[in-house]
Amino acid sequence: MVRPADSSKWQFYSNDKLKTQSLLEWGVTSMPLHDVVVLRLGYAVSQHEWDVYQRTDRSPHQIQVAMSAADARELSTQLLLYAELLDMPPDITPNGG
Repeated sequence: MVRPADSSKWQFYSNDKLKTQSLLEWGVTSMPLHDVVVLRLGYAVSQHEWDVYQRTDRSPHQIQVAMSAADARELSTQLLLYAELLDMPPDITPNGG
C-alpha cells in the first residue's frame, strides 16, 4: 500500500494498516434544483453483515454524500487514476521511478 500523502485524514489500525469497509453497492443521482451530485455508498463492517446482505440485498450501512459537479468530476478523475495504477504491471512505476 502507498501511504496517503496527508495520512492525518485517514484512519489506520495500530499496525499501520489502513482501515476499510467492504463496499456492497453504490449509486449516483443528481439534484438539479440544488446543483449537486449525490453519491450513495452501501457498506458492511463485518462478515456477518456481508452474509446478511447476500440474503437480503440491502446494505446494513450507507452514506449519501452531496457534492458540486466540479467535485464529482475531480473524484471521478482520482478514482480513474488509482484504478489505472492498479492495472499496471507490478514492475512498472509511474514517472519512470
